[in-house]
Amino acid sequence: MVDLKTEYMGLELRNPIIVGSSGLTKSLSGIKRCEEAGVGAVVLKSIFEEQYQVEQDIPEEDINVYPEALDYMRRGGLLEYAPQELTQLIEKAKKEVNIPIIASINCQSNKLWPSFARQLQDAGADGLELNIYFLPIDLDTPSFDYEKYHLDILEKVKKEVTIPVAVKLTIQVTALPHLASRLADSGCDALVLFNWFLVPDIDVHNLRTKSRKGIGDFHQSLRWVGLLSGRVGCDVASSGGIQSGEDIVKQMLAGASAVQVCTLFYQKGVEETFHLLEGLESWMTEQKCPDIASFRGDLSFKKQELSFKNLGEAEVYFRSQYLKTYAGKK
Repeated sequence: MVDLKTEYMGLELRNPIIVGSSGLTKSLSGIKRCEEAGVGAVVLKSIFEEQYQVEQDIPEEDINVYPEALDYMRRGGLLEYAPQELTQLIEKAKKEVNIPIIASINCQSNKLWPSFARQLQDAGADGLELNIYFLPIDLDTPSFDYEKYHLDILEKVKKEVTIPVAVKLTIQVTALPHLASRLADSGCDALVLFNWFLVPDIDVHNLRTKSRKGIGDFHQSLRWVGLLSGRVGCDVASSGGIQSGEDIVKQMLAGASAVQVCTLFYQKGVEETFHLLEGLESWMTEQKCPDIASFRGDLSFKKQELSFKNLGEAEVYFRSQYLKTYAGKK
């Protein structure tokens, strides 16, 4: 019998499967269903700063929200998942489930992140995931400022809480390895790669722009998990595109401490966890791997760099792989 336990951001998980932040985890019944299905942990549906601002009746001049959006929220558009309800959810869930519960925060400005974090820790959350989302679209803002934005949020939150903190990144950041390293040095317990938020689309009939829900790119996550794991001073988790137990194996070989699954569970139900774990166990048995630690990171960039002398930096490695892949093709 293989051992599927893993450690992620200082928390012991019975297996590496985490239900990602979504509607699947916004209620006590949903969380209990996830636990019964066999997952290792859950990330709660994100709480948004705007909801807090509306509930706490912060003056309009201090709120970074368009007036129309503020009116919508004050009419109840987002209050069904307000901070008080979230803290109550955490308190109840901690009494009824045994898997780790990670709360998720998504803000637009940095001054309320610490307040959210402290409330959720006090409610009993086992960890926090900072769902930092923005697009670097300003022509006059240098990359340094974007990195500092992430670091400032993390440092303020870490001053307020003692529970572990993960940062969920988008793929549209600056020099990802450099930012990842700085976040780890600033106390980040884990990086989640990536946040597949909204993507743009165009309605050619009505001539307007619109947004669609992003689709996770498994191979982008795999690439950066492999490049960062073992090279930065924190755990790395993948998020996006997991469809099978073999996909989990690939992410663990690349160095992931855990994998977040969401879309698959929406499509087939969280009970699909059984098949994911079955595939993982089958591979481990076939490869005679007694536990996750015995193979995790074996095919990460760091491990492979140590296996080949004079390999050089990551870009050299992947350039050489590109040439090996395509040199023989006509």
